[in-house]
Amino acid sequence: MSTIFENALDSLKVGMHFYMSGSQYSTRKHAILTIFHSVELMLKEYLYQVNPILIYKNIDKKITRSSPTVGFSDILIRLENLKMKIPEDQAKTIRNLQAKRNEIEHHRYDHQDEDHELISQALRFSLYFMEFQLGQQPESLFESTLLEDIRELVEDYNERYAIADHRLESWIKEEWPSWDPEVEDSPEEFIGVDTCPKCRHEYLVMEQKGAPYCFWCCREVPAEYCERCYATKICDVPCCEDEDDIYFSLDE
Repeated sequence: MSTIFENALDSLKVGMHFYMSGSQYSTRKHAILTIFHSVELMLKEYLYQVNPILIYKNIDKKITRSSPTVGFSDILIRLENLKMKIPEDQAKTIRNLQAKRNEIEHHRYDHQDEDHELISQALRFSLYFMEFQLGQQPESLFESTLLEDIRELVEDYNERYAIADHRLESWIKEEWPSWDPEVEDSPEEFIGVDTCPKCRHEYLVMEQKGAPYCFWCCREVPAEYCERCYATKICDVPCCEDEDDIYFSLDE
């Protein structure tokens, strides 16, 4: 086990300690920060296992102990260039976690119930990644009670995912009774779903259910499309900022 992975594992355990301490502002905030730190280090460990030099930002300069290491966004690009691309659904999970981390570090932390799902997804990614990409067995790394807590959170996320799928499919069947899911993925008339700006899950129906409705949140969401980037956002809340706004920097 490398020192990078030891550091990642320690951050994950500390993040879980904060998370299990309660849903207060401070504990939830530090849980997000430390769990993201753990995920970032796991990705660096993935590079390290290929060649230790790949964790450094500029591999064409002399490497010292103080040489800067590669940032999160560059890690994903470097892995893709090495034909080790992270699957898009997993990449989206950690990008959402990174966006929340950036909000905390560069702006503010808006304490939200939806952060429970965000952390559950990150833990789901961590367990999968450490076992199937890094070759580390969770059972040998965590105390049994802590691993049980983590898996309980992951199973809760998986269950909610299945429930959201069922809600969406049931609504589609009501709207288009002749639709046969065994023949086609969705009715031809169905324009699809968008990312909910509240929970960040792709279960938002923008136009075909009256008001925008998220089948993950199970509620109407005051959402609209951004006129600049066309992403979904909360009505009357800015989406795109100036390029020099560090709040939305993805390079840190």
